[in-house]
Amino acid sequence: MERYTEDGNFIIEKQKDFILSQTLECGQCFHFVKLDEEDYLISAKSRILHIAQKENRTIFYNTDEQTFDKVWKHYFDLERDYGKIKSILIEKDDRLTTAIEAMSGVRILNQEFFETLISFIISQNKQIPHIKKIVADISAKYGDYAGEVKGVPMYTFPDVRKLAKAEVEDLKELKTGFRAPYIYDAV
Repeated sequence: MERYTEDGNFIIEKQKDFILSQTLECGQCFHFVKLDEEDYLISAKSRILHIAQKENRTIFYNTDEQTFDKVWKHYFDLERDYGKIKSILIEKDDRLTTAIEAMSGVRILNQEFFETLISFIISQNKQIPHIKKIVADISAKYGDYAGEVKGVPMYTFPDVRKLAKAEVEDLKELKTGFRAPYIYDAV
């Protein structure tokens, strides 16, 4: 992987086994907005990231090297050798080849536990677009405004203290349905 800063953006090139859309849209996270093909806004780690992939470049907009190393390198698990992992899995069971080839760019995100827990509770019997909407609505109501990128307002996911202000009825108003008491109990 090659890495450098250009025009206030941090860029990595030739990162193997990383396709942004596959990683974000596989159902492991829900707090992102797709701006265009391989161009996203992500709310994670109490931050907002505008990130895009173009050819063999991944651009972390308005990000310096220190923030990349401290936050995003770990979040996207960029130091792990996924090629080696995939080879071992295929060696153990070659029936996995089709699945591995179809989603060769998925990486496991190192998400914050609380957001992952609440998103998992929301995800029961829901489809991804609805889960994303509920996560965005919870963030807008109880999280912190983090700014606007390309006309899209973004909010951080609330921490446990902020979400503790929500009552079951407040959560139901956000279309969590029967999940509201489970979210309330988890908080």
